Amino acid sequence: MPEVHGYLKALLDNLKRLREKGGLTESGLEERLILGPGWIGRFERGETVPSIDMVLAILHATNSNLAELLHGLPELEAAAVARVISAEKAGTDICIHFDYADHDAQYTLPNSSLAEYETVVKTLRDGLAQLVSTAEGQIGAIKSDAVARAFLAAVRVWSHANPSDLWGFLVSRAFCDPYNHPAQFARLNLDQSWKRTSGWAFEVVLVRHYGPFLKQNGVNLYIAASSAKQEIVDSLELADRVEADKIDVVLSGETPSGPRFFGVVHVKASFAERRTDDVPLSTALVKGGYTSPLWTLDNKSMPSTHPINRGELGAADGKRSAKRKDIEDEGYFTGCFSYNKNTRPSPETLPAERRVHLCDFANPDDAFSKFILQRWHTFRSS
Repeated sequence: MPEVHGYLKALLDNLKRLREKGGLTESGLEERLILGPGWIGRFERGETVPSIDMVLAILHATNSNLAELLHGLPELEAAAVARVISAEKAGTDICIHFDYADHDAQYTLPNSSLAEYETVVKTLRDGLAQLVSTAEGQIGAIKSDAVARAFLAAVRVWSHANPSDLWGFLVSRAFCDPYNHPAQFARLNLDQSWKRTSGWAFEVVLVRHYGPFLKQNGVNLYIAASSAKQEIVDSLELADRVEADKIDVVLSGETPSGPRFFGVVHVKASFAERRTDDVPLSTALVKGGYTSPLWTLDNKSMPSTHPINRGELGAADGKRSAKRKDIEDEGYFTGCFSYNKNTRPSPETLPAERRVHLCDFANPDDAFSKFILQRWHTFRSS
């Protein structure tokens, strides 16, 4: 956790003072409370914040009372409350704090304000608040909508930031803060909930960012129901066996006789989401002349105090990863579009269908939409 200061530090200092006033050593108090060695020192240093019942037990063991514990404490501000994720002003930037494995991690967001941070987090909180009056079958959709809204708000507010960082170091951490969820979900495993929700939410992000622009240009980008996905697979008559549930986002183009299917966008926030599971469907689509790009945040970092979201497509040593070879050499997908600024784009000498393209969320009229519209034009002409 970040260095203890302010209200919490004053409270823990009082706890230590009351122990010493009662004539007890750390080990002596641990014996009274039947605690293993080191716990009292850990509490007093703020390395672990004691629970309320533990604080009351310490007060009882030291013959102290709550009034003595609270004596002389500074005024408590909302920002001082310990959260899974928090932010503080650092000059013209904000520093975001969160736990990352065994590390007290921080991520600096340049040229940002606490008001902007609170706006993004409140967007997520307000979306999740709808869960209070939501039917069981709609819970997943509400969570996905809340995450998508918060992320799209973040890339609008901080257009200069790395979109992949905003997803991995801000939105995901805010989602895993139980206080951003209704209290009825207090015992929910939020790490598992994030794994389920984030994949759906990223599909929603794709459709909301590009859908309206592509629609104006005769292309439909949409998330299909399971039954509709199966109908698409059945109608294609592909030589290879494919699974309908591997379809993420559908592409169709408008014709005088109605919409015509021409591809699938494979949506992955990170390559850890088993992109190899999508390869059979993608290669079958490519062989059939359909469009099958991989759309990703290429989100990957290692736990540290200052994590760097290098991803898996932008190795610092310039070596090509197996993931990159899947696209550039094997052609498993119809190109790849990454929204991690640390991704290394492919040389333009490669065909567009074999390249890793670097994009952001500044404008839907970008490399991805141009590629999709060109693919539709070619498909329709053939």
